[in-house]
Amino acid sequence: MIIEVKNSQRKFRVNLKKIKADAYKILSLCRTGETELSILIVNNGFMRILNRQYRGIDKPTDVLSFIPSTPTHMVKTVPEDGKSGRFLGDIVLSMEKIHSQAAERGHSTDKEFRILLIHGILHLLGYDHEISQKEARRMKRKEKIILSGLQDA
Repeated sequence: MIIEVKNSQRKFRVNLKKIKADAYKILSLCRTGETELSILIVNNGFMRILNRQYRGIDKPTDVLSFIPSTPTHMVKTVPEDGKSGRFLGDIVLSMEKIHSQAAERGHSTDKEFRILLIHGILHLLGYDHEISQKEARRMKRKEKIILSGLQDA
């Protein structure tokens, strides 16, 4: 698996190695096989721009997922080990939102980050809580299972 993580905000310290390890574990728990994923960590200002541009909502959000624009989203890549894989997409996370939501919800920023990273990856894998209540419940169940598996690691 190839997981690229970039931090473009300066307000909060982030552990890129831990984020990459968490993403690897999440993808393993989802049994994605050889895949490629990129993660971008931003501030609320940049997230607001993305949310307005891609969703028409003029305010920052916590996480956005961008699936490749090919019809099947099975873009072939060549990972470092030479095996063929697929590009899942890009996840953008706002550290400002993560910190404020963690405080509101009474848990650590690490836990909030993990929850949102799981959420973003599940969107890339085809889960969509906005389709129906049934799909929202299905996605929430999967998030809890993965978070539990991640906490055991």
